[in-house]
Amino acid sequence: MKTLFFKSALLAATLFLMTPIRAWEPQGIIIRIPLSLTEILPNQPVPRTPIEAPEVGQTDHTLYFLDGTALVLNIYSVDEDGDETLEYTTAVSATTTEVQLPSTLSGTYIIEVIRDGLYFRGEIEL
Repeated sequence: MKTLFFKSALLAATLFLMTPIRAWEPQGIIIRIPLSLTEILPNQPVPRTPIEAPEVGQTDHTLYFLDGTALVLNIYSVDEDGDETLEYTTAVSATTTEVQLPSTLSGTYIIEVIRDGLYFRGEIEL
């Protein structure tokens, strides 16, 4: 009887550990934001492996960070002369999975993600 109970408990524990667990569940459809490398800070070693942009997704005013690395997020507006104005900035820790942007932001913006001295930029619509 004890052996059967032990085997059942072991099987249940094994199945529980093998079940994938998501730390968060995004709401709605996530749009992946394409980011391009635009700058490497001076005195920063150039990586020997291919440089991959951070994975960032968007649903409305929520940005999702899909690859778990620490970074800095900047959002810029651009006027008709091409001048950029910093509208929002925040540090994102490696454990942060999403950031809620202010609902007052509306229109097309430049998103800049800085990770390990590498600058990546793209465009988002809010």
